[in-house]
Formats: sequence, structure tokens, C-alpha cells
Amino acid sequence: MLKATLLAAALALGLAVPARAASEIQKTGAVRTALPAEVVEVQSQPRNTAGVILGDAIGGAVLGAAVGGGVALYRHETTTPKNWGNWQRDVAIGAGIGLAAGLLFGAVDAANGDRTFTGPVADVRPTGFAPPAATYGARY
Repeated sequence: MLKATLLAAALALGLAVPARAASEIQKTGAVRTALPAEVVEVQSQPRNTAGVILGDAIGGAVLGAAVGGGVALYRHETTTPKNWGNWQRDVAIGAGIGLAAGLLFGAVDAANGDRTFTGPVADVRPTGFAPPAATYGARY
């Protein structure tokens, strides 16, 4: 009974929201038929290489420390005398491995940079079941 009541309330709300939006448009009379005649240009600055490497290294160290904490928690739960053992070592090793992986990932990320495709884009693309030799044979 409760499920049916909740379902009926959700359906009623789903019908009421578009109706209210339509009434607001009718009140204001502001119906756009065309896009606005403004051009928005976004210019981005190149990212700082050291910042990229440092950010990725710190992120990797944090994630590695979290994994090391998970390993320490796993060891705590699976050992018979429920002791934490040397949990600081587990967290430190995880953070070190994460730091190394973050440095490597950051170096690769910084070396790639912000490359975007700026070449020409074809307006027509051949599609269908034509063999490749017939489609591209005249050009190559």
C-alpha cells in the first residue's frame, strides 16, 4: 500500500512540474525561436608543468596511503589476535608506491600537454558497403 502511494505521488509530481513550467512561459511570453547572436570565445592558458607533476604526485601519494591503510585494516581483521601490527609501515609503503606512480603519471601527463585537433574535418564521409579499393583507390 505504501509503495502504491509513493508511486502515485511521484507520478503526480512528474506531471505537475512540466505543467508549471509551461504556465511560466505563457505568463512571460518569452519564447525564443532563434539562438542568441553572441559569440563566446574560450581561451585557455597552458598548464604549468611543475604544477601538473606535483599535483599528480600528491594525488598518487594520498591514494597510495589510502590503499596502505586498507592493507593494514585487512591485516588487522584477518589475524587471530586482533592487533594492528606495524600499520605505519603499510601506510608509508603505500604512500611511497603511490608517490612514484603519481610522479610517473604526472611526467607523462605534462609531456603530452594540451594538444587539440585543429586540422580540417571532412564534411562528407563515405559510408556503405563499398570496397576500400573503390572508395580510396583514386586518391592513393
